[in-house]
Amino acid sequence: MANRADVYVKNVLTDNINVIRKLPDGTIDLNTSIANGDEEGVHLAGPEVSLIINAPEGKDIKDCHVKVKSDVDLAVSHSRTDSNWAIKIVPNDLPPDVPTTVNVDVGESGP
Repeated sequence: MANRADVYVKNVLTDNINVIRKLPDGTIDLNTSIANGDEEGVHLAGPEVSLIINAPEGKDIKDCHVKVKSDVDLAVSHSRTDSNWAIKIVPNDLPPDVPTTVNVDVGESGP
């Protein structure tokens, strides 16, 4: 099973977005801000690790598009209450040594 991935998060909104990497025990080992037009790479080291992308403060995510392109199976969820998206790798049939990449564009105006 491919159990890790490099995730590239690109911000195409006018405001900064916040990206958090949450470990299996619930601790956070990465908390970074991505400015408009910038992209940040985040390594997900296993299916228990999640990536949380927070919308800018005051932004309702129902009006904010997210486009995900992935080489691995993902669970992508959103929370309108917390104004964020969560991304995790799910069990898959890919060999463990297959390089996996996920591209996430936040603020994309359409699919």
